[in-house]
Amino acid sequence: MNQNNLKVKNILKEIQENSHKKVLVYSLKGCPACEDLKQKFNKIGLNYEDVEMEGNELMWKKLEEWGGSEYAPQVKVENNLIKENEYETITELISKTISELLDRKIIIK
Repeated sequence: MNQNNLKVKNILKEIQENSHKKVLVYSLKGCPACEDLKQKFNKIGLNYEDVEMEGNELMWKKLEEWGGSEYAPQVKVENNLIKENEYETITELISKTISELLDRKIIIK
């Protein structure tokens, strides 16, 4: 097994070991970025709760109170909201989510 495969395997194991941490995905039905994010989370075995935002005015207000906005997807790991202005691509959002989950910086290319 090469070094990169070993690193990926170890990170995937760490994700599983941290599955007790609460991860929320704020998403909209029919949102391509939201679906892409959830598919990739599923593929790597990251446990999350999907919060459907369609017609959920109370949750939109909460997101704004936490510094977010009316944009999906956004991800909350424990008490840390990763807002739309903190990432440019879904890959970057996944990196930030895993970094929050594991309490160290992870960069996915």
